[in-house]
Amino acid sequence: MGLLSCQSQALTRQEYDAKILQARAGNFKPALEMLRDQQRLNPQNLRAAYDHILIASWAASPSEVITAYEVIKSSPRPLPADVQADVAAAYRDLKQWDAGIAHYREGRKLYPEQARFIVGEIKTLVDAGRSDEALSIGKSLTEQRSDTADIELALAYAYQKQQDVSQALALTTRAHTMAPKKAYVTREYLNSLRAARLYGPALRVAREHPELVSAAELQMLEADEAAELTRFAPLASQDESNRFLVADEAIDKYDKLLGISQGGIPASDAADLRMRTDRLQALHARMRMADVVQEYESMQAEGIEVPSYALGDVADAYLYLRKPEKAVEIYTAQINSKGASTDKQLEADRSIGMYYALLESGHYREASDLLQAAIDAEPDWLLLKGQPIRQPNEKKVDLMKTSALANLYTSDAKLAVTQLEAMVSNAPNNTSLHTALASGYRSQQKPRKAERELKLAETLSPRALEVELGQGSTALDLQEWQQAESLMQDTNTRFPENQQALRLKRDWDVHTKQELRVAGYRGISSGSPVSGNGDMGIDTVLYSAPIHYNWRAFAGAGYAEGKFQEGKAHYRWQRAGAEWRSRGITAEAEASTNDYGYGIKLGLRASATYDLNDHWQLGATGELLSRDTPLRALLANVYSNSLGFSVRWHSDETSEWSANLTPSRFTDGNKRLAATITGRQQLYVSPTFKADLLFELSSSRNSQIEANYFNPRSDLFVMPSLRLSHSLYQRYQDSVVQTFTAGAGAYAQKGYGTAAVVSLGYGLRYRTNDVFDVGAVVNVTSRPYDGIRERDIQIMFDMNLRF
Repeated sequence: MGLLSCQSQALTRQEYDAKILQARAGNFKPALEMLRDQQRLNPQNLRAAYDHILIASWAASPSEVITAYEVIKSSPRPLPADVQADVAAAYRDLKQWDAGIAHYREGRKLYPEQARFIVGEIKTLVDAGRSDEALSIGKSLTEQRSDTADIELALAYAYQKQQDVSQALALTTRAHTMAPKKAYVTREYLNSLRAARLYGPALRVAREHPELVSAAELQMLEADEAAELTRFAPLASQDESNRFLVADEAIDKYDKLLGISQGGIPASDAADLRMRTDRLQALHARMRMADVVQEYESMQAEGIEVPSYALGDVADAYLYLRKPEKAVEIYTAQINSKGASTDKQLEADRSIGMYYALLESGHYREASDLLQAAIDAEPDWLLLKGQPIRQPNEKKVDLMKTSALANLYTSDAKLAVTQLEAMVSNAPNNTSLHTALASGYRSQQKPRKAERELKLAETLSPRALEVELGQGSTALDLQEWQQAESLMQDTNTRFPENQQALRLKRDWDVHTKQELRVAGYRGISSGSPVSGNGDMGIDTVLYSAPIHYNWRAFAGAGYAEGKFQEGKAHYRWQRAGAEWRSRGITAEAEASTNDYGYGIKLGLRASATYDLNDHWQLGATGELLSRDTPLRALLANVYSNSLGFSVRWHSDETSEWSANLTPSRFTDGNKRLAATITGRQQLYVSPTFKADLLFELSSSRNSQIEANYFNPRSDLFVMPSLRLSHSLYQRYQDSVVQTFTAGAGAYAQKGYGTAAVVSLGYGLRYRTNDVFDVGAVVNVTSRPYDGIRERDIQIMFDMNLRF
């Protein structure tokens, strides 16, 4: 209604109107002072009272509105609509809910055509905690009216109070459709979009209506949109080649907002700090792990505390960059923070990440306890809203799979396979479980069984990365080189940032390198009639890089010497040949020159092994001028030709046995038949310690005993022993392992009886970066030869280098 002036003895109409006009312009004080005087001097002057109520409302003084109203509330005349609305709003502002609701309802009766009384009543009911009543009234009235945009907004207000952002958004969307030109409607629509985390649409609305938002609000909306993109970035993309487009877009937006392209990252206010934190997550989604760590450390140096919700991504980045100790530190900080996430999937992912960080740091017990606690905390089944049938808890499946695979890291593949087989039987359509089980089979040296398991996984998910990675590793084990290369190239083209894909590429790159093998021995104190006193020997062979996948050329040389009663033996050889490797078959053929003091003689050797299946392997070797001829025989210008046959059986990684039969013919007419059985049975395994029972049984027969070399008519050697392996250091592909061996057995020689044999050994082995492996062993053995006990101290070493 219009403001009307009144006259008094002290105030003219013109003066009254002037003060009212000042109030309209925002200068409320003169008008309020005047109206207080008018109401005090003439309390029944309704028009002055109405002006007082209105201007006090403009001045945001609900108490004065009520004071002015109290003076005239006994008047029988109904309040004008504006005044009625302001009085009701004042009671609402003062949290006098019942009075406010009553005045809104009275206004609804007096002015049924005006929606603001319905709106005010609904909002006041909501403020009073009576949301259900507010929604009931609002829904009934929207069905009766056509001008319901404001009522829709009021209902949206009720739903917002109930945290039902979807219903609130639906209502504000309808209101905006009804009244798109009303600024306050558009503003509420914009706020609902933000509340629903639809930051992209919210930003578009803000840009279409710049008058509704400040520059700071617009920047915050742009940051919200980037945050929305960051949340979507880790989600699987239908087109894997474009999986980083969302992350790249988010990072680009953050870089522009933070001014990174201009050479600096401002950190002056909370908005900038929030964007820097969200940018960390976007970098993580883009797999730019080095950048994640660099930005995190920069923020730390500036004294900025990174919020808990981003610490998991930072820890994951450190773990990706092989800094597990730092990852443990940050995961721990996140878990202990007050703002730690309660999202179940995030908790499961965090537990798995923390587990691997502890494992790679060597904290095996803590890792196991953490993972088991996470498993125990998860239910087996979930009842999902809208689904009458319970569903398996995928988070618990992931944790249990990780727990089973953990046994592979602690060298207990048998337990891992047992657990994974049980899981696969319960979830036969789970691709991830099939590939995990295949990993277990590969660890058990059962590549064919792994191959079959991966074929099952392939039928479920033909292009799944984990399936192809498993197939690539299995192809390498099976010597299916072309298949391995094809899978390696595909996985690295599709997922060049994936660590497992990089691992497969590394394995392939190592396979394609040249290989140098060196092995040797040195006798410190030896009375052996076989090798002589002060004996030593070394053999080197260099293999070329693979040629046409299956072939390798090789060349090598060696030397051996030993002192005997009749003199010192020297033996030099050079050799060259070719190796063929394909599925299940490894074969070599070589020619050699041999010099042991009687001119240079030509030698030939051919060998082959064939894998019947994952358990059985057959082998055969033929040599003309065998390098296994005893040095003492060579000293007497006697050499041997030999054939060898072998059978190997292994159950899994814990047990294997082999048998060898080697008939030899010496140039002095002697015929020797030697047989050997060796075995290994694992007794105990832990992350850093392993105990194996070893067994050796060998026997030989010779056709003649009169020879210049050790040549018993027949003999039998039995030696069970215990080998203890202790890991001194383990860091990814680097390790240092020490071994202790102790054995006690017997040696029986025809014509000399049976006597005890005792052996002690200590070894040390170092491996690094997949390409260098070196070890040395010191053995002390006490045993008889021709009835005379001899003590033999010998150092043996070997090295393998790929380059």
